Amino acid sequence: MVAGDWRADVPAATIGRPRTRGSLVPRADVLRRLSADGAQLAILTAPAGYGKTSAVALWDDADSRPFAWARMDHLDDDPAHLLLHIATAVATAAAVEGAVVSYLRGPGRDPLTHLLPALTGAMEAAGPLVIVLDDAHHVTAPDSVEALQALIAAAPAHTTIAVLGRANPGLEVARRRLTDDVVEIDASALTFSDDEATAALVSVSGLDRSADAIAAVAELCEGWPAGIMLAAMALRDGAPVDALVGRRGPVVDYLVEEVLERIDPPTVTFLLESAVLERFSAAQLDVILDRDDSAEMLDRLAGGGNPFLVLLDQYGVWFRYHRLFADVLRNRIQTRAPNRFRELAIRAAELLEREGDIDGALVHAVAAGDRPRAAALVGRDAARLGFDGRAGVLARRLAMLEPRIFAEYPDAALARAWLGVTTGDADTIHRSLMLAHQADRGEPLADGTPSVEVAAALIGSLVGVGGIDEVVRHADVVRAAGDSLVNPWWGAATVMKGAAESMRGRTQHARVLLESALPVTEDLPGFQAAALAHLALLDLAAGDDPGAIERSDAARTLVDKYDLCDVVPMVVVYAVSAVMAARIGDASAARESVELTERLLERLGRLAARTSLLGHGLLSWTAAVLGDRELLDTHLDAAERARRREPGATALSARVDRVRAMVAGSAHPLTAAELRLLPLLATHMSLQQIADELVIGRETAKSQATAIYRKLSVSTRGAAVAEARRVGLLSG
Repeated sequence: MVAGDWRADVPAATIGRPRTRGSLVPRADVLRRLSADGAQLAILTAPAGYGKTSAVALWDDADSRPFAWARMDHLDDDPAHLLLHIATAVATAAAVEGAVVSYLRGPGRDPLTHLLPALTGAMEAAGPLVIVLDDAHHVTAPDSVEALQALIAAAPAHTTIAVLGRANPGLEVARRRLTDDVVEIDASALTFSDDEATAALVSVSGLDRSADAIAAVAELCEGWPAGIMLAAMALRDGAPVDALVGRRGPVVDYLVEEVLERIDPPTVTFLLESAVLERFSAAQLDVILDRDDSAEMLDRLAGGGNPFLVLLDQYGVWFRYHRLFADVLRNRIQTRAPNRFRELAIRAAELLEREGDIDGALVHAVAAGDRPRAAALVGRDAARLGFDGRAGVLARRLAMLEPRIFAEYPDAALARAWLGVTTGDADTIHRSLMLAHQADRGEPLADGTPSVEVAAALIGSLVGVGGIDEVVRHADVVRAAGDSLVNPWWGAATVMKGAAESMRGRTQHARVLLESALPVTEDLPGFQAAALAHLALLDLAAGDDPGAIERSDAARTLVDKYDLCDVVPMVVVYAVSAVMAARIGDASAARESVELTERLLERLGRLAARTSLLGHGLLSWTAAVLGDRELLDTHLDAAERARRREPGATALSARVDRVRAMVAGSAHPLTAAELRLLPLLATHMSLQQIADELVIGRETAKSQATAIYRKLSVSTRGAAVAEARRVGLLSG
């Protein structure tokens, strides 16, 4: 072969519109942007499978101009071949003289000074035209990029060039942005919307639009068009959703073929190992993977169009992989290098625990099979989670543990016992405490509790199965383990002892205990709310109505702030709130608190007799003040049953007796307006001053006072106050 006979080869498969299977999913928003007037350059950059080619195919269908398609490959890293390739595509789509293509095929001609002018002349002669350069990420050599840049700059005004690839090959577009002469479309724009994903899934799979699998796959694929289409075909063939990201299947095959097998081995190793973390920063990866170039690797992946690397913040610090891609990576490293996976997962758990991400650390500890660490992670916040409104978090963490962990590690067993306390599940509490004692190795627990004995005693002080005396005994065990400086549960146990002493009628001792617990339970909102509610009852008994209202409101604010409405021990807070609301005449608020208390009492069942007696006794008091006979009878009966089980709670029994006395023979309960006025009769205020205080007329105040005397069967103000105190309508 002589030099003059040389011919560059442009395979026919790399020119012309690619074949698209089936009907394309309409992409109205993308098509609208591509069809914008005036733009001579369109750049579509996205990872594999985001539908770049399909979007331009839709544009081809909608645009009256001819489209010249050229699919780039490694041969186009030679600028002469690149320009010839493009010219061949143009000649296929539009009328171009054969001599031009023959000239471009000739050897020894400079791409920029000879070939480029010939090609732009052919483009000028071809008329309105769209040139599509697909897979342009293969063009990486500087001289080829320079030739492509020059071609775009020299293209006639009636020619639009569309560059499609996994990364921008290095084209400069800043000036074009200033003149709106470029359309840039990335993965976020190509991602299927919910409607587009559903339409594609329904069209291909043949399933009904409302099928559960449709919604599940749409969520799983996160709008990734290829994943959705492959999953749809699998669903059409009867595959379950769970199987789509298994070790074999269409999605996995696509990812392996299109991504992993085209990347150099060191990068594949980085991808596989970094995927151990669900989300990651370069600093985290350096620690976990024991390397110092993670930032460089991530920059290279992001800049090189790595498929499915998702930036999570505007500063370029946090990343994750597309979830389907991450699942494939994790499956591969777990299967092919299980020891390395376990090593990395353990390191990840250690790092995330140090950073305070307990849920993330637990995920990795479980994945690594590190049972001791998993048990400790679940146990370290269990009590606090239950008493600051996050029992759902505790339940979720417990559900991640293998059943045998509860029998092997006290931390796990006690964590489950705490969940039983917050939900009122006596059986769970009993079984979990038994397992904790059996697994006790005499070591401190992950949450700082000195021993299993102390932890079990704190739970026992809340449950009080053996009666109120047992509550005090358990609380003393916890308190004896050290004060609040060394014992994280001293304050909680002090609240429980103070509450028990209040129920026994030892008011002064109870007050001292409860008030001493307030400063050290600020990080335990459930225990602090209980302390405030019990102090409100003590204030009420001492005749300090303003103090009682203030404490009750503070307790209710805490339980509402931390959403403790499902925590069974909060019976006292809602029941006290009901009494206070009824006493100030706010019947609506009182009934709302009654409903919340009743719900908790129902969940309590027969777990803690003293709590049941307390709750039903306070609700019967509320019913008496509201004049609701049906509610009164319900809770008085329940209180009678509870006090037979808790004879030591003498103060609670006395309260039930006062409620009975309050309503004995009374057919005319006081109205809300009369209850508002009643406490003022116990002051030195005149009737006019009382009327001014209540913002009512003097005659109205006089009428209400007269009604109070009649209903209490008295004739003087002093007698009314005395009788109201006797029957419990007034404290002190």
